[in-house]
Amino acid sequence: MKQMVAQYAAKNFSTIHSDDSSVTLSRRKKFNWVLAVICLFIPIIGWIALIAMLFASGRGSEVVEIKLA
Repeated sequence: MKQMVAQYAAKNFSTIHSDDSSVTLSRRKKFNWVLAVICLFIPIIGWIALIAMLFASGRGSEVVEIKLA
């Protein structure tokens, strides 16, 4: 289990909760500002993509739970 936690830690996950049988990891979602600026200059489809990106980034963070079987 420590090896899996180390792999997720390398991907910028941080430990929220840990006990003997499970570990919960989380990381904030990143917003792609370069893509957002590009979408501003593309009419209609770009604006829809920008709105979708804003909604997706507003959902907070990715959570991973590792349990021992």
